[in-house]
Amino acid sequence: MEAEHDELFYITEATLEADDDEEDEHVYQEVAVDSASSSDQEEDWDAIVKRVKEKKSQNLNLSVSTTNAPEVTVTQPSEVVDDFVRNFLLRMGMLRTLHCFQTEWYEMAQTGRLRQSADNPSLPDVYSQNRQLDKEVEMTKAEMEHYKEAANIAKQKYVKMKKERDYHRMHHRQSLQEKNKLITDIKRMRKHYSSYEPAMQQLKQKYETATREKMLARLERDKTITELNNLQSTLACLRPLSDNTGRSQPAPVVNAAPRTPAHVPSRYDIADNKPVEPQTVSDTVTTSIIGKTRKEFSFPHNQANPYLSQTLPICAHLTRTGGFKMTHSFQAHDCGISRLCYHPTKPLVVTCSDDHTWKLWNLPGGELLMTGEGHKDWLGGADFHSSGLYLATCSGDGTVKIWDFTKSQCMLTLSEHIQPVWGCSWHSTADVLASASMDHTIRIWDVNGKRCVLTLRGHADSVNSVQFLPYSSVLCSCSADRTVSLWDCRTGLCCHTFYGHEHSCNYAAVNVKVTTPCIVTYM
Repeated sequence: MEAEHDELFYITEATLEADDDEEDEHVYQEVAVDSASSSDQEEDWDAIVKRVKEKKSQNLNLSVSTTNAPEVTVTQPSEVVDDFVRNFLLRMGMLRTLHCFQTEWYEMAQTGRLRQSADNPSLPDVYSQNRQLDKEVEMTKAEMEHYKEAANIAKQKYVKMKKERDYHRMHHRQSLQEKNKLITDIKRMRKHYSSYEPAMQQLKQKYETATREKMLARLERDKTITELNNLQSTLACLRPLSDNTGRSQPAPVVNAAPRTPAHVPSRYDIADNKPVEPQTVSDTVTTSIIGKTRKEFSFPHNQANPYLSQTLPICAHLTRTGGFKMTHSFQAHDCGISRLCYHPTKPLVVTCSDDHTWKLWNLPGGELLMTGEGHKDWLGGADFHSSGLYLATCSGDGTVKIWDFTKSQCMLTLSEHIQPVWGCSWHSTADVLASASMDHTIRIWDVNGKRCVLTLRGHADSVNSVQFLPYSSVLCSCSADRTVSLWDCRTGLCCHTFYGHEHSCNYAAVNVKVTTPCIVTYM
């Protein structure tokens, strides 16, 4: 039994017997003594050396004897019976019985009836060992329960992680299958659509050819109608002459086709030096918001540019020494001014500002004549109607407003743009307005019909400026995609695109003499 439990040790007090010749190695502190006693114990130098040698020899013998000495073990004393009984009663919770036992035991010890050697025998070691083993078993069971609980928790986590792993693995496989399926579908669709590309190219060529033929046919029709009208005028002039000469034959009648939308002589008419007569715009008359009468919308034709035969005087500022000089300055707005627009016939100027307003000023004094409020965001541009009675403004709120100076109010709001509008431009001879927006589009508006009749798409970025060529259906636009484009508003096609800018084009201005058009852009 003792051999099976060698790992159990108990700390108790014990005495070790040593030889008489062994000396303690402990270093003791020196205790001061009186000089009288110390003087009696003085020794000579030879005696001190002898004692040192004897001490070295004793230490050497002590080291040899300690190496050969048996190992000292500590034994646990046997537990006495009374302590065993006390521990038993305390462990079982029998406190009253323990109290009675203690009282009677100490009474016997005080009266001398209890002999320490005979009446207090030692308990055999087997009981102590059994009790120690019971404690160890209980502790082992408690640790086992703790580890078992931890193992169950780890098992649950393992099962949960295994399920999550299977779930993610399944979804990963499903994603791979869907990816492979999408790749296959994309390849099949590319192969399928690649077969349509030649057909699309042919259709595009046919469409462009048909559009050109349509445009040429329209021009020829306009030319024919002009010739027919001239013949009618000639016949009308010859009819009185036939009446004066006494001829009774009726004048020849020319069956003229009904007048189509107003014709303005085209470039072919001007080149042939044919007479130009004012034309009406439509047959069915409706009242326009500008106070004129118009037919249902048809884009105006090109007219003769009156500026071609005029020679504009050279500005005095360019000929005098020093060039341009500032003559007047006045405070116009609280915020930055984004655009200026001059009246076509009077010394007036309109300023557009980031404070959501536009103002009409008299020049050169700078007197404020009118203020326009109604936009909900900054103003990007403005343009006067050719009559000078109406003003178009565009704003960051995505709207274009038409203002009537005679009534001092906004007559129309156009709001089909989905992003801010940067600029607008009136046609030279018609109630047609063009607007350029950040949504990459240009819109052509029929002001009388209060609707958008054409949307021009082609720029890859914000369209920053738009300008009609004078007395023409050609429109010039510049964009943040660094290009300048010319559009034929009758066909809705881009006639030409100019490349060369390295940064965004912010504004385009057109020369009034468009025999050789000159377009100025800045970034």
